[in-house]
Amino acid sequence: MEKLPIYKNENFVLNDAFDQAVMNLHIIKKQKGYKSFVICGCEAGDGTTTVAITLAAAIADSGWKTVLIDGDMRKKNGFKRLNENASLGLSDYLMGKTSLDKVMYETTTDNLSYIPCGEQIDNPVRLLCAGKMNEVRDELAGSFDYIIYDMPAVNAAMDAKVMAVNVDAAILVSSIGKTSKKGLVEAANALTEVKANLIGTIINKTDMEQYVATHADYDYFQNERYAGKIRKQKS
Repeated sequence: MEKLPIYKNENFVLNDAFDQAVMNLHIIKKQKGYKSFVICGCEAGDGTTTVAITLAAAIADSGWKTVLIDGDMRKKNGFKRLNENASLGLSDYLMGKTSLDKVMYETTTDNLSYIPCGEQIDNPVRLLCAGKMNEVRDELAGSFDYIIYDMPAVNAAMDAKVMAVNVDAAILVSSIGKTSKKGLVEAANALTEVKANLIGTIINKTDMEQYVATHADYDYFQNERYAGKIRKQKS
């Protein structure tokens, strides 16, 4: 089976941001044993899939055996980044059409496997609540160090809430200039109301000025101005 392509990001600032996320997840795993996470946007268009793919690849690059599951079974494959060459997926397994190993795809990133969404479903909530979904979670938990579920936006569908209460933790994705404050609050409240373990928010589409404002030393090892500062201190 052909490996699905995961393209490497060469932007060191973006990589630094995801390294911080990986570090935080590693600490949480070490302290609390968390290994399964739902990544979901507040509103449609927040860039959740990009975040989920990049985060899963970063975890896998750290040497952890990772699986990324596309849990958005409402959207057609034509709108998916990784599903173009995948003929079977999660929905096909949940409907009893195939076995789990047939919907598990290797990727070009070492240690990273991928389960596409499969056939488009009008009402995937019933499948997500089915007993076969429990089988998926149990089998993946026994085979992988980290399990990342890419789910639809909380304020757009019930799917994320259904999955969030069945994993170790949930992470919201919000987008600068896109996600409204009301949307963020509503999404957070929706997850906490169903007793999901919401552990934080990843802010997407941040520009350099905003990133530098919150991470003053983001380029400590990249920018010559620090070397100049050190020389001045020594003279």
